[in-house]
Amino acid sequence: MLVIALGVICNFIIYLAFGSLITMPYNKKREGVKCPLLLSVVTGFFFYYFVFFFVCVPPMQYFRPLSMLTSIWVPVVASVVLLSAVFNGKLWVKWLKNALSYVRRHPAAIILLTVLLSIQIVLVSCTYNFTLDAAYYVANVATSVDTNMMNVYDPFTGAWQDHYEMRYFFATYSMQDSVVCQLTGIPALIWTKSVMAITIILLTNMVYIMIARELIVYKDGRKDSIRNPELAVVIMTGIMFVVNLTFITIYTSSLFLMTRTYEGKAIVGNLAVMTLFYLFIRMNDESINVRPWLITFIVCFGAATISSSANMLLPVELTVLFIPMIFRKKKWSMLLKYAACVVPGVVFSLVFVLYVKGYFVLYTFPK
Repeated sequence: MLVIALGVICNFIIYLAFGSLITMPYNKKREGVKCPLLLSVVTGFFFYYFVFFFVCVPPMQYFRPLSMLTSIWVPVVASVVLLSAVFNGKLWVKWLKNALSYVRRHPAAIILLTVLLSIQIVLVSCTYNFTLDAAYYVANVATSVDTNMMNVYDPFTGAWQDHYEMRYFFATYSMQDSVVCQLTGIPALIWTKSVMAITIILLTNMVYIMIARELIVYKDGRKDSIRNPELAVVIMTGIMFVVNLTFITIYTSSLFLMTRTYEGKAIVGNLAVMTLFYLFIRMNDESINVRPWLITFIVCFGAATISSSANMLLPVELTVLFIPMIFRKKKWSMLLKYAACVVPGVVFSLVFVLYVKGYFVLYTFPK
């Protein structure tokens, strides 16, 4: 339990460091820029996997050992954390003080939220999942660590694969888990099923809280009309928990979130989708002034490196939400930004189709 707790805490520290470079002001010209702490952490999660993708793919393509990737990735993470601490350390301290002050001002809301999150943590970390997909994620990490290779051996059989499966080649999420397990010695099952599941459930609830605060607390005229807006945010977050707990039929986002939390599809179908929805709300109301389109691009690209499901899902969501907003606001320059955010999903989808049709193949050995 101590290892799991430390793993979750370290994850959030790293995500904050990565996200801070995108969302926090680090010079006098941007002092007026404000961004929620929670958004910095969520952005950092996707930015982390965004950067990891470019570090992971070259060694994997040339069938280098996992240990080489670990030796490259650790200095990268350490450098980002150090750089972010230098630029944003004072803001971290300030935000920590504000967070403690917030806890003292709203004890009832914090207690209820803690209970709510604790219940979800117990549920997602203790759920017995016997699906093939769940087994694949854990076995792929364990196999990569045991063989010191990346996506070369079939996790189900241990047999050598003569070529990379494109469905998983660009989804480097599990390779990052392998790096951590190799570096720390934490068993694959503990890291994937407990540490990452808890991390994802906390991140998803953070997005729920941000959406609730945007809809309840910060809307004009709403704050005065609600006696306890912070408690209302907790209630809305609780309602989302009830929905996710009861809307488990087959292949729903709720099913993946509550029973298959550490899988890539669960992250895309819940965390990525809801983060884009939050950014849409902020941009629709023009209440965000901290690189909204850059954050949107990072979420789209980062999600595509977590699961190939993002290649289809996120471009559709972007189109449904942002195209009407662009036409309503008549800000035609946003069309190029929208197109840039769609590009990762389209490109990855095209590459996969070309692979399926037999136009190219990446072998796991020199040829």
